[in-house]
Amino acid sequence: MSYSSLPTPYQAYRESESAYLEQRVFSSSPLELVCLLYEGAIDGVGSCRRFLQQGDILARGRSVTRVQGILVELLNSLNGQVDADLARRLALLYDYMLRKLEEGHREQRPEPFEEVESLLKNLQEAWQDLVKAESSALSKQSAEADTSPANCLA
Repeated sequence: MSYSSLPTPYQAYRESESAYLEQRVFSSSPLELVCLLYEGAIDGVGSCRRFLQQGDILARGRSVTRVQGILVELLNSLNGQVDADLARRLALLYDYMLRKLEEGHREQRPEPFEEVESLLKNLQEAWQDLVKAESSALSKQSAEADTSPANCLA
């Protein structure tokens, strides 16, 4: 075995990170998946801002494209049959953020990126509250089911 076939520490880290993310995705509820998308988008906008400051146009463009892809995924996942008004408003907000990302990249200004990051953080916080409420409701249902007389039967 040659040394060139051994993974570098960076490659090992990336593989470990990828496996961890994959495990998180497969073990997440639909609400948690939305939170993961927001997390990825927020990280991506942070990269946009960092690459803007560093003057790395190509890396910034990749980050903008990554965030746009996440926003399009969020847009495509909207279900207007559950709450048409909420779906419409989120669609408008996602579209607005897509335009602000393009503006920040085109005009090379941090303000549009900062605005998108702020909006994403607010949305993520709201969805995290929904995850907590869902988790709390499931815990309560589980506790009630465990103490029911039917569970005492063999």
